[in-house]
Amino acid sequence: MAKEKSDKVRKGFFFYFGFFLLILVAVVLIIFVVMMFMPGTSILGLEYFTGEGTNHVLATTDESQTQINFDQPNFNSVEIDAGYASVSVQKNNEFEQNGIYIINNAKGFVTSAKANDFGYSVTLEDGTLKILVTEQNGFLYFSKDVRVVLQISNENINPFAGKSISIKNTDGAVYIGGPVNAGYSHNVDIGSLTVENGKGGIVLSSHSPSYFNSLNLTTSSGGITFNNPAVSAENMSVSTGSGDITAGGLSSGNIIVLNTGSGQININQISSFSSQCTDAYMNIGTVNGSADFTASADTFSSSVINIDRINGNITATQAQNSTFNLGTVSGIAYIHSSTGTINIASMQSYSNLFTTSATINAAVAQDASNVSIATEKGTLNITLPTDFVATTIENQAGETNLTLPENANSTIYFNYYGEDVSAEFNFDNVNLNLEGDQPTNPYIVGSGESGLTLRCNKTINFNWTQSA
Repeated sequence: MAKEKSDKVRKGFFFYFGFFLLILVAVVLIIFVVMMFMPGTSILGLEYFTGEGTNHVLATTDESQTQINFDQPNFNSVEIDAGYASVSVQKNNEFEQNGIYIINNAKGFVTSAKANDFGYSVTLEDGTLKILVTEQNGFLYFSKDVRVVLQISNENINPFAGKSISIKNTDGAVYIGGPVNAGYSHNVDIGSLTVENGKGGIVLSSHSPSYFNSLNLTTSSGGITFNNPAVSAENMSVSTGSGDITAGGLSSGNIIVLNTGSGQININQISSFSSQCTDAYMNIGTVNGSADFTASADTFSSSVINIDRINGNITATQAQNSTFNLGTVSGIAYIHSSTGTINIASMQSYSNLFTTSATINAAVAQDASNVSIATEKGTLNITLPTDFVATTIENQAGETNLTLPENANSTIYFNYYGEDVSAEFNFDNVNLNLEGDQPTNPYIVGSGESGLTLRCNKTINFNWTQSA
C-alpha cells in the first residue's frame, strides 16, 4: 500500500514538473516572438535586432555631404574598417549604379546592456575615402550577413586604378574582383592593396588585378586564395597565422614574404621568397629564385617543405623536427636541422647540409664542387656522380651509406670525425662491398680525379651501381 502511494506521488511530481517546463518554454517562445516582431524592445534584459537591408551611399555622411564620384574619382585612396562585415571590390551588375553599398541583413539577440545600433560613416579626408562600419554586438546571431561593396557597374571605368585600398575586418570574407554571381564580370584595377583580416578569408578572384604596386595580405586564421593564375607586385607580403594559402603563380621584383604558422601553402610557381614557418605544410612546384627560411630561426619546427625545383638557393637555419623534400636545387642548399629528414634529388656546388640526428637522403650532381654533408648521430644516404670536386661527408656517431657508379673517378680519404690524420684510420667500420678488394687510405677509384673526404666514426657502407 505504501509503495502504491509512493509511486503516485512520484508520478504526480513528474507530471507537474513537466507541465511547468512546458509553460516555461511556451513563455520564452512567446517572448522571443514578441521581440522578433518588435525589434529593439527590451524584455528580460534581451533585445532582438534585425538589419535594414541595402543602402546606396552617394555622399559622405558628415556635414559636408560631399558627393562620391566613381566616374571621375574625387579620392586618391580608400580605407575600410568593416568590423565583421564582408567586403567586395567588384565590377559586375549586381547593382545598377556605381558607388558604395552597405548591406545589413544581420539578425540576432543582444543583451540590453550591450545593445548598440548598427551604423556606418563615410568621410573624405585629405583625398582618402574612409568607410567605417559599427556592427551590433550580438551574442546569438541568426545571420551575420553584413557587406560593404565597392561597386563598379560601368565596365569602361576603373576608379581604383593607380590608387590604394586598405581593408580591415574581423570575421567577414574579403573578395577582390567580387564573387562571380552576377550577369557579367570584368577585371578590376587597383594600384595597391592591403588587407588585414581575422577569421575571415581573402579571395582574389579571377577578375582581380594581375599586377599591384604593393600587395599585403594578412589573416589570423582565414585562408588566402588567388584565383587569378598569375599575380605580380613590386612588393608582396602574404601571411596567415593558421589559414591556408593557395595560388597559381606569384612573382615580385623584390623578395616575397610568405608566412604561415600552422596552415598549408600550395603554390604552383613563385619567385624568390622569405618564409617563417612553424608547424606548416608547404607544397611549391617551382621557385624562380631563392627560398629563404632564415626568418624562422628559433621558431622553425614541425614543418614539411615540398619544393619540386629551386632555380636558386635554399637557406634554412635551426630547423627542428622538420622534413625537406626537394627536387633539383640549382644553387646552394644550406640547411641546418636538428631532427627530421632532408631529401634532395640533386645538390649543386657549394651546398651545405648539417643535422644533429636527422636522416639525409641526397644526390650530388655531376661536376658539383665544395659540397659538405654532416651529421652528429643521424643517418646519411648519399649518392655520388662519376665526377665531382671536393665533397666532404661527416658522421660522428651515425651510419653512412654511399652509392657510387662503378666507373667513378674518385680519391677517397678516410678520417675519423674531427681528425685530419688519414694514415691512422682503422677500416673495421668500412664495408667496401668489393670482392677481394681491400681499402687503402686514400682509396683510389678510376682516375681518382674527384676528391671525397669521409670523416666517420661509425659504419660506412659502399654500394656500387652499374654505369648507364
